[in-house]
Amino acid sequence: MRWVVRRDGQARQVAVEREGDRFEVVIDGRPHRVELVRLDGSFASLRFIDDGRSFQITYFQRGNGSWRVGVGQREFDLSVLTPAEAVEAVSGARESGPSRLTAPIPGKVVAVKAAPGDEVEAGRPLVVLEAMKMENELAAARSGRVAAVHVAAGDTVESGQLLVEIE
Repeated sequence: MRWVVRRDGQARQVAVEREGDRFEVVIDGRPHRVELVRLDGSFASLRFIDDGRSFQITYFQRGNGSWRVGVGQREFDLSVLTPAEAVEAVSGARESGPSRLTAPIPGKVVAVKAAPGDEVEAGRPLVVLEAMKMENELAAARSGRVAAVHVAAGDTVESGQLLVEIE
């Protein structure tokens, strides 16, 4: 199945193929193999098969395609877009001005994998952020040229802080 999911104003293309409790999830062209075990009601265990990371998650459907999802200590509001909303969000993201990569959670920058002037493709990891003893690769939402990098390895960042700009 394919969806467009919006979080923090950014739309992501998501494709999911299911085989029992295992899923192949592709987000903006980047594949993840995961295993989901429902525990009780709105609680589940999510394990990334390739690297063994696992999380306890909670999920609550609010209606109109809106969800509240908790991963560990973090919570996210997600919206599954209607086909009309999805077309507008995806085409608007490709055609609009600069793309801004921001920190989804507070953490420490472990690595910066791009420099100003680099040409990058959508889905390419740009920054590795460590939060709660887990490393998270933050990827480009769209293709373009890196206009500015606002962080360096070792920096501590807050949720929502601007990390990289792509034009």
